[in-house]
Amino acid sequence: MSKTIKELAEEFSVSKQAIRKKLDPKFRANYVQTVTRNGVQTLVVTDPGYSLLKQHFEGGNDQQLSGGNVAGNTGNDNMDTIDILKQQLTVKDQQLKAKDEQLKLMQQLLDQSQQLQLMAEQKLVHHEALGTTESPDKSPDEPTTSAKPKHKWWPFS
Repeated sequence: MSKTIKELAEEFSVSKQAIRKKLDPKFRANYVQTVTRNGVQTLVVTDPGYSLLKQHFEGGNDQQLSGGNVAGNTGNDNMDTIDILKQQLTVKDQQLKAKDEQLKLMQQLLDQSQQLQLMAEQKLVHHEALGTTESPDKSPDEPTTSAKPKHKWWPFS
């Protein structure tokens, strides 16, 4: 009653890939044989392996229900999990508060930087305005400075 992977897939209404995923090395060593059929070597699952696969694929719903019952019996584990999740949530809340404070500080620093930049630009504009108004004023001052006796420190001129 050995069956190929294709025959098992058709019988259990699953893909061949699903069958192959269950054929791990341990299962292959114990329940899979290589047989030559029509001159071609094919993998065949033995009767005990067929029974295990049948339990897995046809009894899959029963296993899930029993798994649910097992989880229901472990109420303490669920409470522990809830407590751990609550602790993690508290830690994450604290981290979020710290990040909010950092963002607030960064926004303040950005505002200060923008204000300093604006002040620097205003000073630059003010100095440029003074520079243009002073240059005509300086030109009359220059002859007054040149009217002073020139003292040269070098003897040639």
